Amino acid sequence: MEHFLLQCPRFLSQHSALRSRLSALTITTLDLPTLLAASGIHPSWQPAVLCLTCAFLRKTGQLPRL
Repeated sequence: MEHFLLQCPRFLSQHSALRSRLSALTITTLDLPTLLAASGIHPSWQPAVLCLTCAFLRKTGQLPRL
């Protein structure tokens, strides 16, 4: 999961888009707790982080395989 969400070169453009959108929210910590549970994120930003993670999953086309 970590490789897929954070490192897989196959999804470089999707990773870049996700990082850019999170950076716009001043979120610089990119790890599994942040992406999957919005852990350590201010409560007002948690829904946005989870929506961005879901958007990443949809854009990769890998959601049905997970």
